[in-house]
Amino acid sequence: MQPHEYAIIGHSRTNIGRTLGTIAGILATLAALAASTALHLAERLGWANGMPRVILFPLTASVFYPIGHLIFNKWIWRWDWVCSLLGIPNLSGTWDCIGQTDGGAGPGVNSQWSGILRITQTWEKIRVYLDAQGSSGSKSVSASLLNEPGRGFVLMYSYRNEPGISQKEMKPHIGYCEIVFEEDLSSAKGEYFNNKGRVTFGHMTLRRRKD
Repeated sequence: MQPHEYAIIGHSRTNIGRTLGTIAGILATLAALAASTALHLAERLGWANGMPRVILFPLTASVFYPIGHLIFNKWIWRWDWVCSLLGIPNLSGTWDCIGQTDGGAGPGVNSQWSGILRITQTWEKIRVYLDAQGSSGSKSVSASLLNEPGRGFVLMYSYRNEPGISQKEMKPHIGYCEIVFEEDLSSAKGEYFNNKGRVTFGHMTLRRRKD
């Protein structure tokens, strides 16, 4: 299940990239200064006899930036105060889901179902997978996030659904879903609709599993 890029409305990744680049430049300057100071000290103490005068692998910004970007993308952005500062919710985890197909055409209309929603998320990429108790499984193909003060965080995504092998009447289909997460990120409510293979719509409630 490979993650894909997602948009964060109101958040500029370009500004974060500039900040990471600036930090990388500062670290490169400090590293060069530290290397120069160490070499000068070694010369004064007589430890530099025979020491090469060329640093074969200089620590430049081009070295620090990808390392810093990797660390920020995977770990730093998850810190609570960083999430709060950037306005990005960390939705990663497992969510218990209860759904209700409210209407439309096809099998299973006006029926309740349950499943497990799994979200994997980094700063740059996300993936949403819903397993409806083996009857079908859906995978997100595009997504965006919106922070609405007083309402919560809104995850909007489109998906592809594949029915389980036992579902003879259900066909593969595509759909769209909007989930509104409470500000404490412990529960959520969502609405969805399907098309091109299964014309139905419904709603669902979610509760986050504790680690």
